[in-house]
Amino acid sequence: MAIELKDIRTAVRVYLNTKVAVSISPLVADVPGVISPNEGFTFSVTAINAASTEGGIALRNIRYHLSVANSSVAKLVVPPTTVAITRAIPAVPVAGTTDITLTPGTQVKEMFLFPVADRTLTTGDTDTISGLKGRAGALGNTEINFDILADPDLEFLFPKNENSFTTSRPLSVV
Repeated sequence: MAIELKDIRTAVRVYLNTKVAVSISPLVADVPGVISPNEGFTFSVTAINAASTEGGIALRNIRYHLSVANSSVAKLVVPPTTVAITRAIPAVPVAGTTDITLTPGTQVKEMFLFPVADRTLTTGDTDTISGLKGRAGALGNTEINFDILADPDLEFLFPKNENSFTTSRPLSVV
């Protein structure tokens, strides 16, 4: 079976799009009822990695990417640093510590959340960031978008010091 190196790159992209489920909870208005102009709302985001029985692999360096399609209708509020380090659009190919850090409490159209604790998503793992906030602007409709960026855990994919098949031979001492 011939494998070209570009197939590995494609496989990682396909994996993230088919084996990792992402979701946004229902939006909860700060003032009960509906979300009105100049009012806040709260929501959570969740990422679920496939179990090993479903072909799951471990992921590391997880970053959460959130954006609002129309920032005149609503914006995202940068969370406190106890929730995540929030950065602007990351440098390609990997966001690092040199990217612009956003100030907690500011309102933005797009942000990347770098969790302060666990930045891995093992097989079958579910991670949720709760208590995220947004703020409505003008009347209208828009969408909040969410996806993750992740790296395959190379130690998981290419384990070291693995045993081969064990063979044996009978031995008789007479």
